[in-house]
Amino acid sequence: MMQTSLGKFLNSSGLLRFAESVLYGPICPYVTSVSIQGAQHTLGNAVPRTLAEYNHLRSLKPIQPDNPKLLRVAIVGLPNVGKSTLINQLMQWQICSVSKKVHTTRQNARAVLVKGDTQIVFLDTPGVVDLDHGKKHHLEATMVVGAEHSLTNGDAVGVMVDASDHWRRDKIDSNILRLLSYHRDTDAFLILNKVDVLNSKRKLLETIHSLTQGIVDGNPTFRWKRSKKKHLNPEELFRKAESALNSDTNVDTVPEANEGGWPHFKKVFMISALNDDGVEDIRNYLLTSAKSQQWLFPRHFVTDQNPHEIAVTTVKSKILDNLDKEVPYNLEVDISTWDVDTAGVLHIAISIKGNNARHVKHVIGGEGKIIKKIAAESRQELANTFRCEVSLKLIVNKVE
Repeated sequence: MMQTSLGKFLNSSGLLRFAESVLYGPICPYVTSVSIQGAQHTLGNAVPRTLAEYNHLRSLKPIQPDNPKLLRVAIVGLPNVGKSTLINQLMQWQICSVSKKVHTTRQNARAVLVKGDTQIVFLDTPGVVDLDHGKKHHLEATMVVGAEHSLTNGDAVGVMVDASDHWRRDKIDSNILRLLSYHRDTDAFLILNKVDVLNSKRKLLETIHSLTQGIVDGNPTFRWKRSKKKHLNPEELFRKAESALNSDTNVDTVPEANEGGWPHFKKVFMISALNDDGVEDIRNYLLTSAKSQQWLFPRHFVTDQNPHEIAVTTVKSKILDNLDKEVPYNLEVDISTWDVDTAGVLHIAISIKGNNARHVKHVIGGEGKIIKKIAAESRQELANTFRCEVSLKLIVNKVE
């Protein structure tokens, strides 16, 4: 058995201190641990660090402000269109785990934003899939019915479409259209994400026209007349496209509809969630759309995910980002130990079990590079979520 210490060092900004030690050898388990000095845990809005804190916060009844307003918003869309990233940006907090791979969000999760007397409850849903897809990929039942359940409990629904997806950006998925038709009384708005990848204002407007069947809030949308192609930077693209949507200059009304759109959207937003472009417009729209109604959660409540779920989901998302093929989907990730010390440092140990030696080998990587990267990325995200110093240990071995 051999032990290697990577010591301590400061990052380029000098803000974070890392301490990493790795224990490895010819046999499992493989253990890697990482700790970082982060922001101190303070009173006020906070994600609970223990199950006891979480259960206590859940048991509290909200103290209602003088003029409470509430809006429950479901964000739906196909897998990997950016729903969780958007909610994190709307919250200005790393609440929902994000991965480049599909099916990171496995069940509905709620995030709560409070501004003055207004409470917005965001429902982050799994990507909309049908029953056949769920069976093929062995998905939990929550991933098949999650979006439908969120619409049942929502006051508004944001339908998110990936503008960078050439094959699917011009029509709304049939399963989402079915959900919208079942909930016609729920206010719906369209979110076209990743528009920064498009450099054609005409194509952007054509896409919006197709997705809305040419109608937004009862008014016709427009198609830009063909003109000489000109590459636009994202800022110009936002400005000119928005101007076209609100102007009848140099446009032709196009009344025809197509089957892949929804003509009952109240509003259309063009955003880049990753770059936080256009997100503030959505936040302001939702705050002004809230109705007089009592709050559902205490003022300092941030998410209904318990801390153990957050940690496991975070590690799983980093596993998805760093491993290929079937390996990340065939690992068991569980909490081993959890403790907060007297200094307020959150100590977490998580076990990662593979079905066979090959999976374990992939998780560890050459000289432990993969597992160390997973640990460092997971710990950073957990420190951002819990807003405290986190020490994370990952233990990799084979299922007995």
